[in-house]
Amino acid sequence: MEKIKILGAGLSGLTAAINLAKEGYKVKVFEKNSDCGKRFDGDFQGLENWTSETDVLDDLKSMNIDANFYREPFRKMSFYDPDMKKKDVVSNKPIFYLVRRGSSRGCFDMELKKQAENTGVDIEFKKTVNESDADIIATGPKHVSGVVKGITFKTKSEKTAVVVLNDDISPKGYSYLLIEGGTGTIAVVVLKDIENADSYIKKAIRIFRGNIEFGMNNEKYFSGYGNFSLQDNYERDGNLIVGEAAGLQDFLLGFGMRYAVISGYLAARSIIENKSYNKIIQERLGHQLKASLVNRFLFEKLGNRGYKKVLKRIKFRDPVNILNKQYNYSFTKKIIYPLSKTSMRK
Repeated sequence: MEKIKILGAGLSGLTAAINLAKEGYKVKVFEKNSDCGKRFDGDFQGLENWTSETDVLDDLKSMNIDANFYREPFRKMSFYDPDMKKKDVVSNKPIFYLVRRGSSRGCFDMELKKQAENTGVDIEFKKTVNESDADIIATGPKHVSGVVKGITFKTKSEKTAVVVLNDDISPKGYSYLLIEGGTGTIAVVVLKDIENADSYIKKAIRIFRGNIEFGMNNEKYFSGYGNFSLQDNYERDGNLIVGEAAGLQDFLLGFGMRYAVISGYLAARSIIENKSYNKIIQERLGHQLKASLVNRFLFEKLGNRGYKKVLKRIKFRDPVNILNKQYNYSFTKKIIYPLSKTSMRK
């Protein structure tokens, strides 16, 4: 029985481990922290449902991942432009599924850990090995492309999803308010001027509380960071690099969970089928990543004036359909891509 070593017990590492174990491989995962999900603290995140026409829960099932974690579908949400003009949108299918990240019961990380252990995966915590000794590298972001600053709280307010596009609050990113089941999260995703991210989350809290009525108790701050980059090679010295360790994340909005699971699954398939990991990554995600990079380039060029124009267009249209089209690698995006790639690398 072939033995596989995986460095990192995040979503991508555990997905790879589950798929390999199901095929009879003996899998050992090394995790430097004391448990899965220690990067997070029970905060809400969105599992996006627009980059593919396939519902993300069906996509997970096709990759042997049980959706037994807490998830709440959101079909309605509101956008505010830089002048705090509100745009409500409704979709026929979930725009995203709200999930919790962290080390507590029901969190995506912990439920994936349970599935891995039930499949026979051996996870050793507070232990690491040299990357050269591992087959799959799933160690999370190595570089900082952007930061997230936020606050979780208890509230009696009703289910809410609000996004604000305003460079004065979240430079080249966005800020959001999510409330569900008595818990809320306010956060800013900051991709420019990240050294001042603490001041932006304080500003975002004031803006949300000044425009939307909701209660806040038992507040707790959190922070994180992410890495996205377009690579030419996702293998290093024979190792397969997955998830944010490979920069695999959405360039436009920073949603990375779906990319993490897909890359872990593809790494496992490359080993099982003895196929080139680089090739199957390009076949599954290549065009989507390029479209994502062009989206980021255009988003940064738009600024506050552009955000207003974009939000005017989506008011009466299904947001999932609009976003899905944005991830198509169209003829126009092919033309813009070389400029986007050069600009973003600078």
